[in-house]
Amino acid sequence: MAKDKIGAVLVVGGGIGGIQAALDLADSGFKVYILEKGPSIGGVMAQLDKTFPTNDCSMCILAPKLVTVARHPNISIMTNA
Repeated sequence: MAKDKIGAVLVVGGGIGGIQAALDLADSGFKVYILEKGPSIGGVMAQLDKTFPTNDCSMCILAPKLVTVARHPNISIMTNA
């Protein structure tokens, strides 16, 4: 992992965009806090069956990212906020 950076980042929203931003920042050494208003992260993508235009399985794309976020030592998730 990269050298720890000074400071922390707040990512507002736990959808696929917020998850990817948090992973990128955490991998570069920042402490990241994901702030989600709902009870869980994943956003609308967690409710979809397929993605456009490839018709890929939404959960097949999202699930590995959810696992990585949950296990990443530099990421903290705050739900119902």
